[in-house]
Amino acid sequence: MSKRTKKVGSSGRFGARYGVRIRKRIAEIELQSKGRHECPKCKAVALARQASGIWYCRHCGAKMASSSYMPTPPAAVRRELAEVLAKAKAKEAGVVEEMLEEPVEEDEKADKPKKASKE
Repeated sequence: MSKRTKKVGSSGRFGARYGVRIRKRIAEIELQSKGRHECPKCKAVALARQASGIWYCRHCGAKMASSSYMPTPPAAVRRELAEVLAKAKAKEAGVVEEMLEEPVEEDEKADKPKKASKE
């Protein structure tokens, strides 16, 4: 016997009802929500959906509220991540500026002609 749910995966349980477009959308959502995701605390791929909007990490035991189908990091984590990225970017820009400034200063000193005296 051939596989009956080639196009729609887990939403093949609906049979020929509701139309293929809706069944494909349901299959995509189920694939996202039922899979494992990265925990924002321990960074392990062990975050699973317990109920609608409730996510539980099987690695560190953290329980968090988030969106229904895909976990989104909490606002505090996003803010902290933005701060860390901004600091790293500023530090990198400072290092690049220092690297650019040092050779320029040396080149300026070498390129300046000595003033001739009026004698």
